[in-house]
Amino acid sequence: MDTQDFLKLSSLERVELVNKMLENEQEKHLENVAAKLGLKLSTFSKIMRDNASYQYNQTSKRYDRILTIEEYKRHLNSGINENRSEESLQFVTDHLDELKTLLNAHKKELILEPEIYDPNSKTITKTLQMNAAISERFSKLCSSQFPLYRTRDLFSKCMLDFINKYESKKTPDE
Repeated sequence: MDTQDFLKLSSLERVELVNKMLENEQEKHLENVAAKLGLKLSTFSKIMRDNASYQYNQTSKRYDRILTIEEYKRHLNSGINENRSEESLQFVTDHLDELKTLLNAHKKELILEPEIYDPNSKTITKTLQMNAAISERFSKLCSSQFPLYRTRDLFSKCMLDFINKYESKKTPDE
């Protein structure tokens, strides 16, 4: 499938196609699928990230739908009975170890704040001077654990974390 045909698909069709393609990959799952679709990995990741609440699950190597709180509440209120509750409890009991693994994997996920990707924000170019050893470690970490992200987004994340940690919080008196 060429890039233009892929972009014309609906969100669900894209996810289904990509998940099918991901099943056939043995390594570098996302990189290989992006290449087969004629997209750079960063572009592919952005398209999929903006794809109607679907998110890549590192553990299952596929895209899954994420429910909003409102959707989840509607789901909970849609005819729950005791049999469903028992069925749910049995499911949780049967899959407890898998659920724990997923929750622990989530702790290691890097989450970038929406303001980092804000399309209305202005982008500037800055030259940085830094310790070479730290830069080397940062580059290795980024390429091994976070290859989906652009370096500029990771720098923005680092700076935003620094601001959030050290920026003085205004008190009601000020």
